[in-house]
Amino acid sequence: MEQVMNRRQFLQNSSVAAAVTASLTASSQGSAQEGSAAPVRIGVVGLGPRGRWHIRNLLEYQKGVTVPAVCDYQTDRAALTVDLVKKLKGYAPETYTRGDKDYLRMLERNDLDGIIVATDVYTLGKISIACLKAGKHVGIEIAGCHTIEECHGLVEEYERSRRQCMLLENCCYGDDNMTVVNMLKQGLFGEPYFSVGSYVHDCRDLFFDAQGKITWRGELWRDAYGSSYPQHGLGSACKWLAINDGDRMEYCQAMMTTPLEAHAWAVKRFGPDSAAARVNFKTGDFVTTLISTAKGRNIRIDYSLSNTRPYSRYYLLQGMNGCWDSLTGIHLRGNEPSQGEAWAPLAQYKPKYQHRYWRKDGELARQSGGHEGIDFFCIYDFVQMVRSGKTPWIDAYDAASWSSLIHCTRLSLDRAGARVEMPDFTGGRWKDPEWRKAQQV
Repeated sequence: MEQVMNRRQFLQNSSVAAAVTASLTASSQGSAQEGSAAPVRIGVVGLGPRGRWHIRNLLEYQKGVTVPAVCDYQTDRAALTVDLVKKLKGYAPETYTRGDKDYLRMLERNDLDGIIVATDVYTLGKISIACLKAGKHVGIEIAGCHTIEECHGLVEEYERSRRQCMLLENCCYGDDNMTVVNMLKQGLFGEPYFSVGSYVHDCRDLFFDAQGKITWRGELWRDAYGSSYPQHGLGSACKWLAINDGDRMEYCQAMMTTPLEAHAWAVKRFGPDSAAARVNFKTGDFVTTLISTAKGRNIRIDYSLSNTRPYSRYYLLQGMNGCWDSLTGIHLRGNEPSQGEAWAPLAQYKPKYQHRYWRKDGELARQSGGHEGIDFFCIYDFVQMVRSGKTPWIDAYDAASWSSLIHCTRLSLDRAGARVEMPDFTGGRWKDPEWRKAQQV
Protein backbone atom coordinates (compact mmCIF):
# COMPACT_ATOMS: atom_id res chain seq x y z
CA MET A 1 0.00 0.00 0.00
CA GLU A 2 1.33 3.45 -0.93
CA GLN A 3 1.66 5.56 2.23
CA VAL A 4 1.31 9.31 2.63
CA MET A 5 3.87 10.99 4.90
CA ASN A 6 2.15 12.00 8.18
CA ARG A 7 4.39 14.52 9.86
CA ARG A 8 1.93 14.79 12.77
CA GLN A 9 2.21 11.21 13.96
CA PHE A 10 4.18 12.33 17.00
CA LEU A 11 0.95 13.75 18.37
CA GLN A 12 -0.80 10.39 18.47
CA ASN A 13 -1.48 9.01 21.93
CA SER A 14 0.67 11.74 23.49
CA SER A 15 0.24 14.25 26.25
CA VAL A 16 0.78 16.97 23.63
CA ALA A 17 -2.44 15.96 21.88
CA ALA A 18 -4.39 16.01 25.14
CA ALA A 19 -3.01 19.44 26.02
CA VAL A 20 -3.93 20.84 22.61
CA THR A 21 -7.47 19.51 22.90
CA ALA A 22 -7.94 20.96 26.37
CA SER A 23 -6.56 24.32 25.33
CA LEU A 24 -8.74 24.54 22.22
CA THR A 25 -11.80 23.64 24.26
CA ALA A 26 -11.01 26.32 26.81
CA SER A 27 -10.32 28.93 24.14
CA SER A 28 -13.68 28.27 22.49
CA GLN A 29 -15.59 29.90 25.32
CA GLY A 30 -16.37 33.39 24.05
CA SER A 31 -17.98 36.25 25.92
CA ALA A 32 -21.04 36.37 23.64
CA GLN A 33 -23.76 33.77 23.84
CA GLU A 34 -24.56 31.74 20.72
CA GLY A 35 -27.38 33.29 18.78
CA SER A 36 -26.75 36.81 20.10
CA ALA A 37 -26.23 39.73 17.75
CA ALA A 38 -22.93 40.94 19.22
CA PRO A 39 -21.10 42.87 16.46
CA VAL A 40 -18.98 40.77 14.13
CA ARG A 41 -16.47 42.34 11.74
CA ILE A 42 -15.61 40.23 8.70
CA GLY A 43 -13.01 40.76 5.99
CA VAL A 44 -13.25 38.96 2.66
CA VAL A 45 -10.35 37.86 0.43
CA GLY A 46 -11.42 37.01 -3.12
CA LEU A 47 -14.18 39.15 -4.63
CA GLY A 48 -15.37 37.08 -7.55
CA PRO A 49 -19.00 35.98 -7.75
CA ARG A 50 -18.63 33.66 -4.75
CA GLY A 51 -16.93 36.23 -2.55
CA ARG A 52 -19.52 38.88 -3.40
CA TRP A 53 -22.31 36.41 -2.70
CA HIS A 54 -20.90 35.78 0.76
CA ILE A 55 -20.85 39.52 1.41
CA ARG A 56 -24.49 39.85 0.37
CA ASN A 57 -25.41 36.92 2.63
CA LEU A 58 -23.46 38.41 5.54
CA LEU A 59 -24.98 41.86 5.26
CA GLU A 60 -28.56 41.01 4.29
CA TYR A 61 -29.28 37.88 6.29
CA GLN A 62 -26.86 37.64 9.23
CA LYS A 63 -27.42 39.84 12.27
CA GLY A 64 -24.86 42.34 13.51
CA VAL A 65 -22.26 41.85 10.75
CA THR A 66 -20.12 44.54 9.14
CA VAL A 67 -17.52 44.19 6.38
CA PRO A 68 -14.82 46.82 7.05
CA ALA A 69 -12.26 45.57 4.49
CA VAL A 70 -12.07 43.49 1.32
CA CYS A 71 -9.22 42.25 -0.86
CA ASP A 72 -8.74 41.25 -4.49
CA TYR A 73 -5.91 41.99 -6.90
CA GLN A 74 -8.50 42.60 -9.64
CA THR A 75 -9.54 46.21 -9.10
CA ASP A 76 -12.78 45.86 -11.06
CA ARG A 77 -13.98 43.20 -8.63
CA ALA A 78 -13.09 45.41 -5.69
CA ALA A 79 -15.07 48.28 -7.22
CA LEU A 80 -18.11 46.05 -7.69
CA THR A 81 -17.85 45.00 -4.06
CA VAL A 82 -17.66 48.57 -2.80
CA ASP A 83 -20.78 49.39 -4.80
CA LEU A 84 -22.54 46.35 -3.35
CA VAL A 85 -21.75 47.24 0.27
CA LYS A 86 -22.73 50.88 -0.31
CA LYS A 87 -26.05 49.77 -1.76
CA LEU A 88 -26.77 47.36 1.09
CA LYS A 89 -25.43 49.28 4.09
CA GLY A 90 -24.44 52.77 3.00
CA TYR A 91 -20.69 52.61 3.69
CA ALA A 92 -17.61 51.75 1.65
CA PRO A 93 -15.23 49.04 2.88
CA GLU A 94 -11.52 49.71 2.53
CA THR A 95 -10.05 47.84 -0.43
CA TYR A 96 -6.72 46.03 -0.72
CA THR A 97 -5.76 45.66 -4.38
CA ARG A 98 -1.95 45.98 -4.51
CA GLY A 99 -1.24 42.59 -6.01
CA ASP A 100 -1.99 39.01 -5.04
CA LYS A 101 -0.36 39.23 -1.59
CA ASP A 102 -2.05 42.41 -0.41
CA TYR A 103 -4.22 40.30 1.91
CA LEU A 104 -1.18 40.29 4.23
CA ARG A 105 -1.55 44.03 4.65
CA MET A 106 -5.27 43.65 5.32
CA LEU A 107 -4.56 41.05 7.99
CA GLU A 108 -2.60 43.65 9.96
CA ARG A 109 -5.85 45.45 10.78
CA ASN A 110 -7.13 45.18 14.35
CA ASP A 111 -10.79 45.70 13.43
CA LEU A 112 -11.36 42.31 11.76
CA ASP A 113 -12.67 39.41 13.87
CA GLY A 114 -12.78 36.87 11.07
CA ILE A 115 -11.91 36.37 7.41
CA ILE A 116 -13.68 34.54 4.59
CA VAL A 117 -11.25 33.27 1.95
CA ALA A 118 -13.00 32.82 -1.41
CA THR A 119 -10.12 32.86 -3.88
CA ASP A 120 -9.18 30.28 -6.51
CA VAL A 121 -8.49 26.75 -5.28
CA TYR A 122 -4.73 27.14 -5.56
CA THR A 123 -4.47 29.90 -2.94
CA LEU A 124 -7.23 29.06 -0.44
CA GLY A 125 -5.01 27.01 1.84
CA LYS A 126 -2.02 29.32 2.12
CA ILE A 127 -4.17 32.42 2.66
CA SER A 128 -6.22 30.65 5.35
CA ILE A 129 -3.03 29.62 7.15
CA ALA A 130 -1.89 33.25 7.00
CA CYS A 131 -5.20 34.34 8.55
CA LEU A 132 -4.68 32.02 11.50
CA LYS A 133 -1.11 33.23 11.90
CA ALA A 134 -2.45 36.79 12.05
CA GLY A 135 -4.82 35.83 14.87
CA LYS A 136 -8.02 35.85 12.82
CA HIS A 137 -10.78 33.25 12.75
CA VAL A 138 -11.13 31.98 9.19
CA GLY A 139 -13.72 30.45 6.89
CA ILE A 140 -12.11 28.62 3.97
CA GLU A 141 -14.05 28.04 0.78
CA ILE A 142 -14.08 24.80 -1.16
CA ALA A 143 -11.85 23.02 -2.16
CA GLY A 144 -9.98 23.86 1.02
CA CYS A 145 -6.28 22.99 1.04
CA HIS A 146 -4.86 22.08 -2.36
CA THR A 147 -1.69 20.28 -1.21
CA ILE A 148 -0.97 17.78 1.53
CA GLU A 149 1.55 20.25 2.99
CA GLU A 150 -1.22 22.84 3.32
CA CYS A 151 -3.44 20.27 5.05
CA HIS A 152 -0.81 19.68 7.70
CA GLY A 153 -0.01 23.39 7.90
CA LEU A 154 -3.63 24.36 8.45
CA VAL A 155 -4.06 22.00 11.41
CA GLU A 156 -0.72 22.92 12.93
CA GLU A 157 -1.44 26.65 12.73
CA TYR A 158 -4.97 26.11 14.05
CA GLU A 159 -3.57 24.33 17.10
CA ARG A 160 -0.82 26.91 17.59
CA SER A 161 -2.92 30.06 17.14
CA ARG A 162 -6.00 28.94 19.09
CA ARG A 163 -8.09 30.70 16.43
CA GLN A 164 -11.04 28.90 14.88
CA CYS A 165 -11.21 27.55 11.33
CA MET A 166 -14.32 26.44 9.44
CA LEU A 167 -14.47 24.76 6.05
CA LEU A 168 -17.42 26.40 4.27
CA GLU A 169 -18.82 23.12 2.95
CA ASN A 170 -22.37 24.23 2.22
CA CYS A 171 -23.70 20.90 0.89
CA CYS A 172 -23.56 19.42 4.39
CA TYR A 173 -26.31 21.91 5.29
CA GLY A 174 -28.90 20.67 2.78
CA ASP A 175 -32.38 20.02 4.17
CA ASP A 176 -32.29 16.33 3.26
CA ASN A 177 -28.68 15.89 4.39
CA MET A 178 -29.37 17.40 7.80
CA THR A 179 -32.61 15.45 8.18
CA VAL A 180 -30.53 12.29 7.74
CA VAL A 181 -28.05 13.59 10.36
CA ASN A 182 -30.95 13.96 12.78
CA MET A 183 -32.38 10.53 11.98
CA LEU A 184 -28.97 8.93 12.48
CA LYS A 185 -28.67 10.53 15.91
CA GLN A 186 -32.00 8.97 16.84
CA GLY A 187 -30.92 5.53 15.63
CA LEU A 188 -33.38 5.09 12.78
CA PHE A 189 -30.79 3.72 10.34
CA GLY A 190 -29.11 1.45 12.87
CA GLU A 191 -25.35 1.04 12.45
CA PRO A 192 -24.30 2.88 9.24
CA TYR A 193 -21.63 1.22 7.11
CA PHE A 194 -21.76 2.55 3.53
CA SER A 195 -22.30 5.94 1.94
CA VAL A 196 -22.20 7.54 -1.50
CA GLY A 197 -21.63 11.20 -2.25
CA SER A 198 -21.17 13.07 -5.51
CA TYR A 199 -20.55 16.32 -7.28
CA VAL A 200 -21.35 16.04 -10.99
CA HIS A 201 -21.64 19.50 -12.48
CA ASP A 202 -20.98 20.48 -16.10
CA CYS A 203 -18.73 23.52 -15.65
CA ARG A 204 -17.09 23.51 -19.08
CA ASP A 205 -18.44 26.98 -19.87
CA LEU A 206 -16.41 28.18 -16.87
CA PHE A 207 -13.14 26.59 -18.05
CA PHE A 208 -12.46 29.57 -20.34
CA ASP A 209 -13.44 33.21 -20.44
CA ALA A 210 -15.29 34.73 -23.40
CA GLN A 211 -12.01 35.23 -25.28
CA GLY A 212 -10.91 31.62 -24.79
CA LYS A 213 -8.37 32.28 -22.03
CA ILE A 214 -8.25 29.45 -19.53
CA THR A 215 -9.62 30.17 -16.03
CA TRP A 216 -8.65 28.63 -12.68
CA ARG A 217 -11.40 26.05 -13.14
CA GLY A 218 -9.96 25.12 -16.51
CA GLU A 219 -6.50 24.91 -14.97
CA LEU A 220 -7.90 22.65 -12.27
CA TRP A 221 -9.34 20.28 -14.89
CA ARG A 222 -6.13 20.49 -16.92
CA ASP A 223 -3.66 19.88 -14.10
CA ALA A 224 -5.23 18.53 -10.90
CA TYR A 225 -6.43 15.12 -12.03
CA GLY A 226 -8.10 12.94 -9.44
CA SER A 227 -10.85 13.99 -7.06
CA SER A 228 -9.73 17.62 -7.06
CA TYR A 229 -12.97 19.10 -5.66
CA PRO A 230 -14.12 16.37 -3.28
CA GLN A 231 -15.85 18.04 -0.35
CA HIS A 232 -19.34 18.51 -1.82
CA GLY A 233 -19.65 14.76 -2.15
CA LEU A 234 -17.50 13.72 0.79
CA GLY A 235 -18.66 16.04 3.57
CA SER A 236 -22.07 14.55 4.35
CA ALA A 237 -20.75 11.00 4.04
CA CYS A 238 -18.08 11.81 6.63
CA LYS A 239 -20.59 13.34 9.02
CA TRP A 240 -22.98 10.38 8.66
CA LEU A 241 -20.22 7.80 9.24
CA ALA A 242 -18.67 9.73 12.17
CA ILE A 243 -15.35 10.33 10.42
CA ASN A 244 -12.99 11.97 12.95
CA ASP A 245 -15.59 11.16 15.64
CA GLY A 246 -15.03 7.44 16.29
CA ASP A 247 -13.80 6.44 12.85
CA ARG A 248 -11.39 7.76 10.25
CA MET A 249 -10.65 7.42 6.55
CA GLU A 250 -7.84 4.86 6.34
CA TYR A 251 -7.08 4.44 2.63
CA CYS A 252 -8.52 5.27 -0.79
CA GLN A 253 -8.44 3.99 -4.35
CA ALA A 254 -9.29 6.11 -7.40
CA MET A 255 -10.16 5.45 -11.04
CA MET A 256 -11.09 7.80 -13.86
CA THR A 257 -12.15 7.64 -17.48
CA THR A 258 -10.21 9.00 -20.46
CA PRO A 259 -10.47 12.81 -20.84
CA LEU A 260 -12.73 13.53 -23.82
CA GLU A 261 -15.56 15.95 -23.13
CA ALA A 262 -13.68 19.10 -22.10
CA HIS A 263 -11.59 19.03 -25.28
CA ALA A 264 -14.63 18.37 -27.46
CA TRP A 265 -16.43 21.33 -25.89
CA ALA A 266 -13.43 23.64 -26.40
CA VAL A 267 -13.19 22.68 -30.08
CA LYS A 268 -16.89 23.31 -30.62
CA ARG A 269 -16.90 26.61 -28.72
CA PHE A 270 -13.64 28.20 -29.89
CA GLY A 271 -12.68 26.25 -33.02
CA PRO A 272 -10.19 23.46 -33.75
CA ASP A 273 -7.26 25.87 -34.25
CA SER A 274 -7.84 27.87 -31.07
CA ALA A 275 -5.57 27.95 -28.02
CA ALA A 276 -8.43 26.46 -26.01
CA ALA A 277 -8.54 23.45 -28.33
CA ARG A 278 -4.85 22.81 -27.69
CA VAL A 279 -5.26 22.50 -23.91
CA ASN A 280 -4.35 18.99 -22.76
CA PHE A 281 -6.85 18.18 -20.01
CA LYS A 282 -5.56 15.53 -17.61
CA THR A 283 -8.72 14.93 -15.60
CA GLY A 284 -10.98 12.18 -16.93
CA ASP A 285 -14.64 12.89 -17.50
CA PHE A 286 -15.68 10.77 -14.52
CA VAL A 287 -13.63 10.13 -11.39
CA THR A 288 -14.71 7.52 -8.84
CA THR A 289 -13.01 7.11 -5.47
CA LEU A 290 -13.51 4.32 -2.95
CA ILE A 291 -12.55 4.97 0.67
CA SER A 292 -12.21 2.41 3.44
CA THR A 293 -12.37 3.47 7.08
CA ALA A 294 -10.66 2.15 10.19
CA LYS A 295 -13.93 0.41 11.18
CA GLY A 296 -14.33 -1.23 7.78
CA ARG A 297 -16.98 1.13 6.45
CA ASN A 298 -16.91 2.25 2.83
CA ILE A 299 -17.49 5.57 1.06
CA ARG A 300 -17.83 6.09 -2.70
CA ILE A 301 -17.32 9.56 -4.19
CA ASP A 302 -18.29 10.36 -7.80
CA TYR A 303 -16.93 13.54 -9.37
CA SER A 304 -17.07 15.32 -12.71
CA LEU A 305 -17.02 18.86 -14.05
CA SER A 306 -17.30 17.89 -17.73
CA ASN A 307 -20.22 15.44 -18.11
CA THR A 308 -22.91 16.19 -20.66
CA ARG A 309 -25.82 16.15 -18.22
CA PRO A 310 -27.74 18.45 -15.89
CA TYR A 311 -26.31 19.27 -12.48
CA SER A 312 -26.35 16.21 -10.21
CA ARG A 313 -25.57 15.85 -6.51
CA TYR A 314 -26.75 12.47 -5.25
CA TYR A 315 -26.25 10.75 -1.93
CA LEU A 316 -26.84 7.39 -0.28
CA LEU A 317 -26.59 6.15 3.29
CA GLN A 318 -26.89 2.46 4.12
CA GLY A 319 -27.34 1.25 7.67
CA MET A 320 -28.28 -2.06 9.24
CA ASN A 321 -31.86 -0.89 9.68
CA GLY A 322 -32.42 0.84 6.37
CA CYS A 323 -31.26 3.08 3.56
CA TRP A 324 -31.75 6.56 2.18
CA ASP A 325 -31.02 7.02 -1.51
CA SER A 326 -31.57 10.55 -2.77
CA LEU A 327 -32.42 9.15 -6.21
CA THR A 328 -35.13 6.76 -5.05
CA GLY A 329 -36.21 7.46 -1.47
CA ILE A 330 -35.93 5.98 2.00
CA HIS A 331 -36.62 2.54 3.41
CA LEU A 332 -36.50 1.74 7.13
CA ARG A 333 -37.22 -1.67 8.58
CA GLY A 334 -40.45 -1.73 10.57
CA ASN A 335 -41.14 2.00 10.26
CA GLU A 336 -44.04 3.68 8.54
CA PRO A 337 -44.34 4.86 5.83
CA SER A 338 -41.61 2.66 4.28
CA GLN A 339 -43.14 -0.76 4.96
CA GLY A 340 -42.48 -3.88 2.92
CA GLU A 341 -40.19 -3.47 -0.06
CA ALA A 342 -41.35 0.00 -1.08
CA TRP A 343 -39.34 3.21 -1.08
CA ALA A 344 -40.93 6.22 0.59
CA PRO A 345 -40.13 9.90 0.07
CA LEU A 346 -37.90 11.39 2.75
CA ALA A 347 -40.37 14.28 2.95
CA GLN A 348 -42.81 12.00 4.78
CA TYR A 349 -40.34 11.81 7.68
CA LYS A 350 -39.62 15.53 7.89
CA PRO A 351 -42.57 16.51 10.09
CA LYS A 352 -40.91 14.50 12.85
CA TYR A 353 -37.21 14.43 11.96
CA GLN A 354 -36.38 17.61 10.02
CA HIS A 355 -33.31 19.28 11.53
CA ARG A 356 -33.99 22.20 13.83
CA TYR A 357 -32.09 24.62 11.53
CA TRP A 358 -34.51 23.99 8.68
CA ARG A 359 -37.54 23.71 10.92
CA LYS A 360 -36.88 27.16 12.41
CA ASP A 361 -35.38 29.15 9.53
CA GLY A 362 -35.92 27.07 6.39
CA GLU A 363 -38.23 29.62 4.78
CA LEU A 364 -35.77 32.46 5.37
CA ALA A 365 -32.90 30.33 4.08
CA ARG A 366 -34.72 29.58 0.83
CA GLN A 367 -35.65 33.24 0.42
CA SER A 368 -31.97 34.16 0.70
CA GLY A 369 -31.12 32.05 -2.34
CA GLY A 370 -27.68 30.51 -2.33
CA HIS A 371 -28.08 26.94 -3.55
CA GLU A 372 -31.64 26.57 -2.24
CA GLY A 373 -30.78 27.89 1.21
CA ILE A 374 -27.74 25.82 2.16
CA ASP A 375 -25.43 28.84 2.00
CA PHE A 376 -27.54 30.62 4.61
CA PHE A 377 -26.94 27.99 7.30
CA CYS A 378 -23.28 27.53 6.38
CA ILE A 379 -22.58 31.25 6.80
CA TYR A 380 -24.78 31.37 9.90
CA ASP A 381 -22.50 28.80 11.54
CA PHE A 382 -19.43 30.74 10.42
CA VAL A 383 -20.74 33.97 11.96
CA GLN A 384 -21.60 32.16 15.20
CA MET A 385 -18.07 30.71 15.28
CA VAL A 386 -16.54 34.17 14.95
CA ARG A 387 -19.00 35.74 17.39
CA SER A 388 -18.59 33.16 20.15
CA GLY A 389 -15.14 31.68 19.51
CA LYS A 390 -16.65 28.19 19.63
CA THR A 391 -15.34 25.41 17.43
CA PRO A 392 -17.62 24.83 14.41
CA TRP A 393 -19.27 21.64 13.20
CA ILE A 394 -16.89 21.48 10.22
CA ASP A 395 -13.54 22.35 11.77
CA ALA A 396 -9.86 22.38 10.82
CA TYR A 397 -9.53 18.61 11.25
CA ASP A 398 -12.39 18.03 8.82
CA ALA A 399 -10.95 20.63 6.43
CA ALA A 400 -7.60 18.86 6.36
CA SER A 401 -8.85 15.26 6.18
CA TRP A 402 -11.47 15.97 3.50
CA SER A 403 -8.99 18.05 1.46
CA SER A 404 -6.32 15.36 1.67
CA LEU A 405 -8.34 13.31 -0.81
CA ILE A 406 -7.09 15.67 -3.53
CA HIS A 407 -3.52 14.50 -2.95
CA CYS A 408 -4.30 10.88 -2.16
CA THR A 409 -6.43 10.26 -5.26
CA ARG A 410 -3.69 11.64 -7.49
CA LEU A 411 -1.23 9.22 -5.90
CA SER A 412 -3.67 6.38 -6.47
CA LEU A 413 -4.14 7.25 -10.14
CA ASP A 414 -0.38 7.58 -10.61
CA ARG A 415 -0.16 3.97 -9.42
CA ALA A 416 -2.98 2.57 -11.57
CA GLY A 417 -5.58 2.68 -8.82
CA ALA A 418 -3.38 1.39 -6.00
CA ARG A 419 -4.48 1.77 -2.38
CA VAL A 420 -3.12 4.93 -0.76
CA GLU A 421 -3.03 5.37 3.00
CA MET A 422 -4.71 8.57 4.20
CA PRO A 423 -3.25 10.71 7.01
CA ASP A 424 -4.75 11.11 10.46
CA PHE A 425 -4.84 14.82 11.27
CA THR A 426 -6.40 14.40 14.72
CA GLY A 427 -3.39 12.88 16.45
CA GLY A 428 -5.43 9.78 17.30
CA ARG A 429 -8.25 11.71 18.95
CA TRP A 430 -10.73 10.36 16.41
CA LYS A 431 -10.83 7.14 18.47
CA ASP A 432 -12.93 8.92 21.11
CA PRO A 433 -16.41 9.44 19.61
CA GLU A 434 -17.17 12.09 22.24
CA TRP A 435 -14.13 14.36 21.82
CA ARG A 436 -15.99 16.79 19.53
CA LYS A 437 -19.47 16.24 20.90
CA ALA A 438 -19.93 19.92 21.81
CA GLN A 439 -19.48 20.87 18.14
CA GLN A 440 -22.38 18.82 16.79
CA VAL A 441 -25.30 20.69 15.25
